[in-house]
Amino acid sequence: MTKKRNFSNIIKRKYVRGLPGHVLKAEYFYFETEPNFKKELAIVCGGCEKCAPDYIINRKSYPYYVIKYTISGKGTFSINSQTFPLKQGILSGFTPQSPHFYQSDTSNPLEHIFIIFTGCEASLLFEQSTLASKYVIDVASQSETLYILRAIMKTGIEKAPFSQQISCNLLRILMLRQAANINFSTSDFSQSKETYQRCKKYIDDNFTKIFSSSEVANACAVNIRYMARLFRQYGKIKPHEYIMNLKMNKASAILLTSGLSVNEIGYSLGFNDPYHFSRVFKRFHGLAPKMYRELYLEHKK
Repeated sequence: MTKKRNFSNIIKRKYVRGLPGHVLKAEYFYFETEPNFKKELAIVCGGCEKCAPDYIINRKSYPYYVIKYTISGKGTFSINSQTFPLKQGILSGFTPQSPHFYQSDTSNPLEHIFIIFTGCEASLLFEQSTLASKYVIDVASQSETLYILRAIMKTGIEKAPFSQQISCNLLRILMLRQAANINFSTSDFSQSKETYQRCKKYIDDNFTKIFSSSEVANACAVNIRYMARLFRQYGKIKPHEYIMNLKMNKASAILLTSGLSVNEIGYSLGFNDPYHFSRVFKRFHGLAPKMYRELYLEHKK
């Protein structure tokens, strides 16, 4: 236990905080992950920082993989003889042993969430997300990205059973979502794929309020059968299934991170009938919502 505490103190002192006075307000979490960790993926620590106007991070080397998401404010990120502007919605990152420089805008200081991690899978995630080559990403969905990062923060702070595994899976989702959205920024796609992406984005932005494929087709001015064919072709899924997947994934997250009742959660996701919501949830997750929450709370004790 003493060794673990000592290692946490090293992480806090050496690898997390900026220089004294450079952060006005912060919240951090730490996992007991040794530097020589050899398994697939593990989070070392993370945090949310409201930076001071004089915030600067200037390192010649670093032992871990790091991602930083800019919540608000402005600044710059320099790496490999390139400098990138930071603003709301920018995800930046660097790999071990990479010299890097972060600086906050003095008139509009940065606020960001960062995650520090390691493991043999980390390199692949960086490559798939394009952070390994581009260093920064203007994320396609700011709300989703921030939601996942805050879920990692919450899980890391609470230290419930399986918190490391849950946090790593959330990190995988975050990085792979960037990989999935890479093609969204290119301009040489066929019209059919552009139509698919437009419909998918509408669902991503509005899935809590919509319930049927026809609502999406009407909103996007697309024939419903044509839209279904596009989803099968590009997404390997039916539009209605995609909508339900998003609803059920968010339902499970709300169940585990809030005190809302099952009925309230169902209503917030567009289910007017709470019994129908419970049936769909059980079919998707294998447990009724109430039992799903109770099982999690039981493990947490």
